[in-house]
Amino acid sequence: MHRRNSEETMQRLLDAGAELFDQKGYHNVSIKEIGRLAGCNSALIAYHYGSKQALYQAIIESQLQALQQLQVRLDKEGLPPLERLKEYLHTILKSQLDPRRHMVILYQELITHSGLLTSDSWSRLARMGDYVQTLLIRAVAEGELKAPQEKDDYSYVTFILTAVTEMLFLVKDRPLLSNPEGHPSDVMLEKLINYVFRPLMP
Repeated sequence: MHRRNSEETMQRLLDAGAELFDQKGYHNVSIKEIGRLAGCNSALIAYHYGSKQALYQAIIESQLQALQQLQVRLDKEGLPPLERLKEYLHTILKSQLDPRRHMVILYQELITHSGLLTSDSWSRLARMGDYVQTLLIRAVAEGELKAPQEKDDYSYVTFILTAVTEMLFLVKDRPLLSNPEGHPSDVMLEKLINYVFRPLMP
């Protein structure tokens, strides 16, 4: 029972920290605020995690693990690489748009590196596009896409696809020049993915 209570407390602290860091950034959040939102004594942050920074690192780690679990799930399903890539980007966008997932924290780190993460976590965060590039290479190998002219083109296409997904998260469904009718983000993502792939189709 004690173990279960400890796990529940740790999860409440994780969720509360994620919500507050998402809204206010790391430096504008106090441990007292986290404890209050979690409904427990703020001293439990030090007890369970060691420090506010360690809690922050644990939140980033949990999000990175969620992305890794998504990759494992998609690989197990055995979809063709191109279909898997689209499903991956759509699932990430859906996660980004879900306020309970607090994905803003990841992008805050990418835009303004805080220096608060371990070198391993930062390295994994900076390589978020690796899975996309792997699927692009597999799609070419299986004849779903034409090989790009230059080897570096894989990196460029990966950058465009991930940047498009992130931009749709930032602008939500607001009308823009590229989306004057305000189509839902997932519809726009599908359109933009197909546009990027158009020159590479066999």
